[in-house]
Amino acid sequence: MADGADSQPVPSDQKQLRLRYPGTCVACGAALPRGAPALYHAASKTVRCVICPDGAVATPPPPLDPGCAGASAQREHDRRAGKRAERVKSRFGERLGGVIVRVVPEPQATRAWAKGSVGERKLAEALAGLPDVIVLHDRKVPGTRGNIDHLVIARAGLFVVDAKHYDGKLRIRDKGGLFRTDNHLYVAGRDCSHLADNMGWQVKAVETLLASVEVTLPITPVLCFIDVDWPLLFQPESFHGVRLEDPRSLRKLITAAPALDSAAIDKLARILATGFPAK
Repeated sequence: MADGADSQPVPSDQKQLRLRYPGTCVACGAALPRGAPALYHAASKTVRCVICPDGAVATPPPPLDPGCAGASAQREHDRRAGKRAERVKSRFGERLGGVIVRVVPEPQATRAWAKGSVGERKLAEALAGLPDVIVLHDRKVPGTRGNIDHLVIARAGLFVVDAKHYDGKLRIRDKGGLFRTDNHLYVAGRDCSHLADNMGWQVKAVETLLASVEVTLPITPVLCFIDVDWPLLFQPESFHGVRLEDPRSLRKLITAAPALDSAAIDKLARILATGFPAK
């Protein structure tokens, strides 16, 4: 990314250099031009000012980009659907192929991307307009091919939310024996326990970014299920350390027990928006 800059003491997990390309300080949001000295944090792949400007003289930060919920999932659906249409038309011709594409249902793996996109948009709509709540949608995680569906910064803290648009009954079943507990998460009869495990790398990515700017804050991972059938009694609240919510209960969770004020929410949102740009 850059060449070495003037030598001076820097944090052990960061490297001082001169930028080869323009960047944005993850700590204060200041624009860093090409050639400017900066600190580079390799683990989170972010840059920051060597010394952030004083708030009184710093230029106003650019508008926060909240991202577009479900955008990357919809693009993936469209890409797969387009490839399918090309294959069918190349085999059966433009006219007959077009009829086949319209009449024959898409493969389930392709439909799942469109359904997931709809679920993310539904969740975004459910969270829109809440006071002292900033939601960042569809965020790119530098250095990976993955994304984070939603980052919610609210009075109650910071939440990493993965939206799942599934049908069917949600249940937790104990598959252990008489003397051993082995709980599994099922939706529509399918073992979906891996969904909770998949939250681990997302939380780790957020922790790494916050560590680069010396911020320590609890992070709550959430699986938010859209349109599932919950148990009438004893609805599970968590699985393997991950909260299980629907859009309505998530609204309650993120607005309860104030832990952050408006200034802290805005500052944290800008750090996250810089470190995890919209995908």
